[in-house]
Amino acid sequence: MYLKSVLFALGLLIVIACQHEPRGDAPRLLIENAYILTLEPGQTEPIKGYLLVDRAGSISRLAAGKPPSDLVVQRRLDAQGQWLLPGFVSAHSHLWQSGFYGIAANDNLEGWIARLYGVEAPKLDASQLYQLTRRGATQHLRNGITSVFNFTYTGADRSGEVDRQQLRGALDAGVRVIHGFNVRTVNDSWTPGMARERTAAFLTWADAQPESTRYLGTMLAGGAGFVTATSGQARVEGDLMREFSLGNQQHYLESVVDSAAERARYPLLEQTGIVGPRLIFGHFIHSTPELTAVAARAGVSMTWNPMSNGRLGSGMADVLAYRAAGMKVGMGVDGEASADRADPFENMRMGLYQVRALQQRAAAMQAYDVLHMHTLGSAQVLGIDEQVGSLKVGKRADMILLDPRAFTPWQEPYAALVFAAGVEDIREVFVEGVSLAR
Repeated sequence: MYLKSVLFALGLLIVIACQHEPRGDAPRLLIENAYILTLEPGQTEPIKGYLLVDRAGSISRLAAGKPPSDLVVQRRLDAQGQWLLPGFVSAHSHLWQSGFYGIAANDNLEGWIARLYGVEAPKLDASQLYQLTRRGATQHLRNGITSVFNFTYTGADRSGEVDRQQLRGALDAGVRVIHGFNVRTVNDSWTPGMARERTAAFLTWADAQPESTRYLGTMLAGGAGFVTATSGQARVEGDLMREFSLGNQQHYLESVVDSAAERARYPLLEQTGIVGPRLIFGHFIHSTPELTAVAARAGVSMTWNPMSNGRLGSGMADVLAYRAAGMKVGMGVDGEASADRADPFENMRMGLYQVRALQQRAAAMQAYDVLHMHTLGSAQVLGIDEQVGSLKVGKRADMILLDPRAFTPWQEPYAALVFAAGVEDIREVFVEGVSLAR
């Protein structure tokens, strides 16, 4: 009789325990007692409250105060006042360059290109590019960058294997990625038909990858604006953009030496249908007021890469003028061969302080401006702002949990974050509510 009573009691305890165990369909994550910087337009006042992530990885609740006491979740995290903000978006990165820190240390862009692309990159095979891309993506994630536009390296490959391996490297690391596809240089031995066939084959393969929410699509990593490109290159890129509904990010007006000749190519980009809301100019340093106005009216956006531009002596993009003209501006950490740190905090500070120093006016740009450009602004430039870039119900739960103790007491949250915080203050990085870096 005694044994039966014990067994009955144990069974009752098991039933009670099971009732409080998170079910497989329970929300994925609850973060409570957080200081939430949403970066949503109109929501500049941080929220002291909680954020709930559903089992699909989207934000299902975000509110001030305490969550319901009976909420059952798969993981409950007490932030204890730590700061929660959206994951950074790098609108311009070269993940494969993670193996070339400090290369061509005293060269400007042209010497740097000769060393990296002329000597080192051609030695890499597809498996090495996979490893370097995965390493670069992991570094981005550890530093709080959860979404990235990735310029890939193609070299002499015609098979498409280097493209496939670089996309897999990024996805296997867990980052959310737009694949920057290089169509290769069009000439007598690489015809427009060959370029189209390789593009179509890659898009079909990429769309079949199982990471349907983390693969954000493909854009062209264009080269039609280069002084070395033929008019045929521009026609091919324009045709591919139209046929496959692709965006195009061009390295444009980065070089001091080639800037005049590249500006002269702008009408060709217009004539071939490249110019428009789907075109992004990477760097866009050596523009003119007239070109800026024309590009802004056409809906062209740009990516600002202050660390890389400073390191290579390329100059400084006049982002104040671009924004005043109505151009959307995002930020990128570029490659670890030119910026050497995939560090959005250093990138924001360098950009902000360059602007203030040049203008000799601290109020010329605010801390909130660069934080916005490296999160929601970059997402807007890439056309992914419905999914990422800010914390909002319905968006993907890509977030950073940051410990502010190193810069406490602080006066104004956004200024303290941009001026004083660093990657060392990050405690956890989430993509779709799953912790990928601690």
